[in-house]
Amino acid sequence: MTRHVILAKPHWQPNAASPILLGMPLAELQALDSLVEFMIEHGCAELTPSDCRVWARLNDGAAAIGNAVAAMIKTDGPEALPLASLRAAEQSLTACARFAGISREPRRYYERTISLYPEDLPAEWQQHLARIRDRREDGEIKLVPDLYYRMTRKLCQYGWYLRESGLALDFEIASLRNFYTYETTRISARGAPLSTSTIIATFADLRDFLRFSKAYPKALVKQLDKLLQKLRDRASVETARKFAALAAIDITTIHPRAEAILADVAKQTNPARRVIKRNRAMAIAVPPLTPLRREWHDLRFGRDLVWAEGRYRLRDYKLRKTRYRPGREDYPGSVHPSVQHFVDARLLQDDDPKYLDALRDAAGEEEWPLFIHPDGTLVAENYVSQVWSSEFGTGAHICRSIVYDVVFAISEDATLAGMLMNDHTSQQARKKYTGDRAKQASLAAAGKEIDDIFDAYDA
Repeated sequence: MTRHVILAKPHWQPNAASPILLGMPLAELQALDSLVEFMIEHGCAELTPSDCRVWARLNDGAAAIGNAVAAMIKTDGPEALPLASLRAAEQSLTACARFAGISREPRRYYERTISLYPEDLPAEWQQHLARIRDRREDGEIKLVPDLYYRMTRKLCQYGWYLRESGLALDFEIASLRNFYTYETTRISARGAPLSTSTIIATFADLRDFLRFSKAYPKALVKQLDKLLQKLRDRASVETARKFAALAAIDITTIHPRAEAILADVAKQTNPARRVIKRNRAMAIAVPPLTPLRREWHDLRFGRDLVWAEGRYRLRDYKLRKTRYRPGREDYPGSVHPSVQHFVDARLLQDDDPKYLDALRDAAGEEEWPLFIHPDGTLVAENYVSQVWSSEFGTGAHICRSIVYDVVFAISEDATLAGMLMNDHTSQQARKKYTGDRAKQASLAAAGKEIDDIFDAYDA
């Protein structure tokens, strides 16, 4: 906006010819004009730090405050009353900007240590991959779009292992067995053995490569099928451990724990720590009632989450794991009213609730992320699960089991609603995620009915 346009506004008319305004740097005049308009719009007779923070958050952040301070010193002198509030807001925003969170962005760039580059794969493998990609794009192979990229990654890992072991880059039973031994004994970067689900994904992608390339013996594919069945049997044991972790969780304590963390925000003197606490409280409170998968980090206001009919709702949203499958419906999820104040707290931060509507509008228009570090960077992909692991000893995937536990307590038929909430389509998934407590509730109910029958017989 030009100087001429700004000074032509009604609120500047009495001072439009002021040499101070005419000589002021344009950036400072623009910031001062924006602040004045904000005060008029929201009825701010006297600026508070909250007013200044909200104005800055809706504009250029701490930089806008710096320009407004410089402009106000020129127009009203260094003792102007609003300067204290502006500087307090600037200090708070600067403290957040200096916070160094663990962003998901660096994970996209890494030096390969246990993987070949795709161009280093044998020419024959590259040709098979290209044909599979073409058949996928032509609709001949009806699987998820990232099939080609998954196969490529796993082939690069398998090829690296063969090269480092001095073996021929080919598919043979002996080589696959050696690779299996390596994968099941390898320690990840986090200092723990690879999970069974990770190993299943690796060999399933290798199996699919063999199957779809149509260049390898069927016996080899069958051998991998047997291995995958063995791994899935092992995964069933890990599922039992997951339910043991669920059994150790009193689900009635989840919401109070989130509320306690949110209440603890007021005790934090560092603005960045307050943002972290609000993130943590929201990560605990919201997932059990909206059991998404590992996609919380990617949700954005306006694009995915909208304020409509008195609650935050997912709009035109398909769950990431199944969104590419034909016929998948939009996921009708929403944030339950009992926990939506955690989302409100993320928008408000330390500011006056009177600005909630304005912040909701800005979040929707600018597509703010739901979860964000104090310095504005995006949280890591597994952020919510990390919070759950630290609080309850198991990741946020347990929320899908919690849903089944709750609906099972209502009735067995109600578990159909649980399937919809969890985006499950098969009865197998329904049985898998029905926790031990739900099964115990069923047995207890059955036992009571039997007791009633025998009591009636005795009578």
